Parts: sequence; structure tokens; C-alpha cells
Amino acid sequence: MSDMLSIGSSALQAYRTALNVVSNNIANANTPGYSRERINLQAQPGITTTIGSIGTGVNIQGVQRLTDSYLQSQLVSNSSSYNRITTLQTYTSQIDSLLSDSNSGLSGPLQSFFTDLNSLAANPSSSAARQTVLTDAQGLASTFNGLQQQFDSMSQQIDSSMATTVGQVNGYATQLAQLNQQISQASAQGQQPNALLDQRDQLLQNISANVGISTVANADGSVNVFVASGQPLVLGTTANALSVQPDAYGQSQDIVLNNGSTKTVLTSQLSGGTLGGMMDFKREVLQPAADQLGQLALGLSSAINTQHAQGMDQYGQLGGAFFSTPPAQVSAASSNSGTASVTASVSNLSQLNADDQTLSFDGASWKMTDAITGAQTALTGAGTAASPLTGGGLQFTLSGAPAAGDNFLVQATRYAAGALQVAISDPARIAASSPIQTAAGSTNTGSATVGSATVTNAADPNLLTTTSIKFTSATTYSINGSGSYAYISGGAISFNGAQIQISGTPASGDQFTVSANSAGSGDASNARSLAAVINKAVLNGGTDTLSTASASLVSRVGTQAQQATLQQSAASAVQSHAQSAASAVSGVNLDEEAADMLRFQQAYQAAAQVVATSNTVFQSLLQAIHG
Repeated sequence: MSDMLSIGSSALQAYRTALNVVSNNIANANTPGYSRERINLQAQPGITTTIGSIGTGVNIQGVQRLTDSYLQSQLVSNSSSYNRITTLQTYTSQIDSLLSDSNSGLSGPLQSFFTDLNSLAANPSSSAARQTVLTDAQGLASTFNGLQQQFDSMSQQIDSSMATTVGQVNGYATQLAQLNQQISQASAQGQQPNALLDQRDQLLQNISANVGISTVANADGSVNVFVASGQPLVLGTTANALSVQPDAYGQSQDIVLNNGSTKTVLTSQLSGGTLGGMMDFKREVLQPAADQLGQLALGLSSAINTQHAQGMDQYGQLGGAFFSTPPAQVSAASSNSGTASVTASVSNLSQLNADDQTLSFDGASWKMTDAITGAQTALTGAGTAASPLTGGGLQFTLSGAPAAGDNFLVQATRYAAGALQVAISDPARIAASSPIQTAAGSTNTGSATVGSATVTNAADPNLLTTTSIKFTSATTYSINGSGSYAYISGGAISFNGAQIQISGTPASGDQFTVSANSAGSGDASNARSLAAVINKAVLNGGTDTLSTASASLVSRVGTQAQQATLQQSAASAVQSHAQSAASAVSGVNLDEEAADMLRFQQAYQAAAQVVATSNTVFQSLLQAIHG
């Protein structure tokens, strides 16, 4: 009967433990990262008798943690991808809404400004038309300024969020290193630390949700975690810390891994997770949009100012700057050892690349490199340390002495939109008229006619000097009585910073005069030229107009937002599938647990009956012996 008691006792212990396991599963049904457990039972070795082998009860072989390492690794990887694209999609949608909105976007104010110039061309003497041009010009500048402020605010918000995210990653890494130690100790004692392993996997998911990682499992159950191109975040029981620090030029934020005394900049290597999504947004969407917006502001300022300078205002003065020209920003690297300083200005708008440029001195010459593509731009004057240097649409003025290895970050367009301002406040200062006018001689007998004069160089000191073009024959002419020039009908005749076209057949002695226009003239030729600026190809090597560049900016960001939305939907589906697959293996099914609870309860009650029966039989035996 002692055998029956032993068998019953082993069953009681086994099914009590089984009930504990089921109860624990039910209790943690909604615990994040919990993997359900299953008790594994095994029959004890039997006893050989003359009638055969008789069982001796049941053993608890162990409590198994139900999980699949492949599914867990997929969940970690997919979590990283999903959070990256979700973050990218969220921010890109915000900037897309900002640019495409009719109230905050650029298209409406830009079109209104040039429509006003057309209206001014139709009525150049109208004070109301002139004031409308100024008012809408100020509104256009304010739109550029507002968009720049929004971009800057978004950049600052991301920098702050990056710092917060890095702090979370460091906290998770520290917890994982501590868990690794506990798991290692438990494994050394022959224990299966199921709860610790669940916490380990949950921490891995938490880290991967914030930054892309790779992992290597150790034999003792601990795990090593690497970021970027194999940089160690967690090695066994040691956690290294990430930090956010200003870059070499103080213009952006770098992610740095602090590994003992070694600091490694990971900014260009990190990917995945919320952190990767924020960095991708800044690098691929926000900064290019700010650069393109600034290029558009520079294009508007330069093209309008150039044309405005070729006109005359109502006071009879040549047109001054209509918009203030935003300056290029140059930042010296913190590692520079020389005393050189650099300033930059736009010298050729059509050659200007919107990307950031790096200007570096190797001890003998200067080099300019595109910070995005790595392409180098030839510089004139680069063979010496002296200024000026020109290239890529920029002119550099140097002072001080550069040292070999000195670098400067040149951002010609990044902040230009925020600095755009209207430079005039008096409507009468709008140079709507041409400063010069043409007239045909009253005694001309030929059929030649002259068109309006075009200013080619407003700085020419002789621009307003009266000039006489007299034909000495039907095919030759002189200018102010000097020279003999061949006449081609419709060909350009240039002089004193101006250009005219005479068409038709002149007679010998015919004369045409170019003279200064009068103050308050009703001429609107320069207003028409100002209105036509929107359709001039002044950007990107003469391939883009202000209108197409504006549309390109909105279209590019809109396409990026659409692509991010599509990718986010796909990543969401993949993530849901991975979670479902992992839950099918590791998740708690309450219906199944309830069935197990009933089954184990019945078994436990039966085992108790075995123990009670063995006691009754044993008591009967004792009474029979001593009775």
C-alpha cells in the first residue's frame, strides 16, 4: 500500500504544480511579452515483479516556456521596421499638409504677387495697384518666413524627441544587461528562468521599436545587442550608452555611442525604429524641403531684384533692391586649427546647388564637396589660401590663415526662406517703367521701326545718356556720330548698358534716339518684365522657373508622403502577421487554459482519492494483522 500512496502522492504533487502553471498562464493572459508555459510530465520507472513491470507514479520533467526563436526574431525585426516607417509617415504627412494647404502653402501667395505685377503693368500710375503689389509681396515674404519657422520648429522638435528616445534606449539597455546577469546565474544553477527570458524578449522588442538592432544569443540564455554596423550596445552584463551631441559644425545633432573611452558617431549608420524614422525624415524630407524652399526664396529675390534694377520708379530713380537678399550661412568645424573665416554669397543663381556643401583646405588648395552626394565642384582660385574663390554659383571671401584639414559647412539655401524681406515700403519706389525710351526721327523716310529699349546693365554710368543711332545707308549706321556698323533687320544693337531692336528698311539719314525716361512716366515695360519673371528659367542650370520649382517642392514632398503611407500600411500588415504568428505559439488562450484547469482539477481530485484509498486499505491491513 506504500506504493499506492507514493503513486498518489506523486500525482498530487504533479497536478498541483500543473494547476499552478495553468493559474499563472491565466493570471498573465494580458501581460505584455508573457510566454505561456506548459508542464511536462513523465512516468517514473516501473518496478519489475513476477507478474511484470508495475508503475511507480509520475515525475515533473519541467515547466516548458512555449516560444519560437525565429518568430521572436521576426517580431523584433518587424517592430523596428514598422516604427521607423510609422514615424517617417507621421512627420512627412505634417510637412505635406503644411506645403499643400491653401492657407499656409506657397503657391497661392506666389501666384497673387505675379498677378498683381500684371495688374500694375496695365495701370502703372495707379497708387492702389502699387500698394497691392507691396502688400502681397510682404504676404509672400511672410509665407516664406512662416514655412521656415515651421521647418525649424519641426527640426527642434525632432532633436528633442531624439534625445528622449536615446534616453529610453539607454534605460532598456541597462535593464537588459542586468537581466543577462540574472539569466546567466540561473542557468549556471540549472534553472530555467522563464520569466526572465520573457522580460529579455520584451526588452529586445522595446529597444528595436526605438532603433534597429541585431542580436547574438549566448549559450547561457543571455543576449548581446548591436546597433548600426555592429557597434555593441549590450555585451553580456555591460551596457554602453548612446548620447545626442551637436555635430562638428553645431548645425545638427549626432548620435554617439560611448563605449568606454571610445566615442563613435553613428548618425549616418543608424536605421530602423523610431530613432531611425526621425533621422530619415530630417535627412530625406525636412532638410531637402528647407533647402529647396530657400533656393526658391533666393531665386525670387535675385530674379526680381535683377529685373527691378533695370526699371525706373516714379521719382525718376533707377530701381533698387525689391527684396532683401538672404545671406548664405557658413559654419566652421569645431576641429579647425587655423584662423581663417569664410563668408559666402550667391554669384550665379542658375548654378547654385541647394545641397549643403563642405569647403575644405588640404594645406595647398581648397575643395568644395556636396555634403549629400559627395560630388566635387571645381573652384577658381582654389590653388591658394587667398580669396576670392568661386564655384557652384557661390563666391567665397576668406580672411585669416587656414590650416590643413580645416573645414567649413556652407548652407546657401537652408535658412534663406526665413530671411526674405521686402526691401521697399514706398509704393512709388516700384520701378515699373523703363529708365530709357526710344523715339524715331520725325523726318525719317524709311520703313524701319524701333521697339522698346531693354536694360542689360543698370550699373552702366552712361545708361541714361541720350544716344543717337543714325543710318548712313540702308545697311550701315553710326552711334552718336561714331563708327560704322552693319545693320541687320531685327538684330540687337547694344550700347551703354542698353539694347534695342530696329526692324524694317531704313533710309539713309533716318535717325532713332534713346534717352532717359521722365519721372512719373506711364510706361509699364519693366512691370511687364517683372511679371514675366515667374516663367523665366532661373534655377538649376536654367531648367526650372520659379513656378515649376514651387510646384516641384510641393509635388516631391507629396510623393514622399504618399509613399510613406503605402509603406506604413504594408509594414502594419507584416507586423500584425508577425504578432499573430508569435501569439499563436506563445499567447495565452483562456479557453484552452480553462479546459486544462478542469482536466488537471479532476486529475488532482482523483489523485487525492488514490491517497485516501491507500490510507483506508492500509488501515484495514493493520486491523487484520493486529485484530
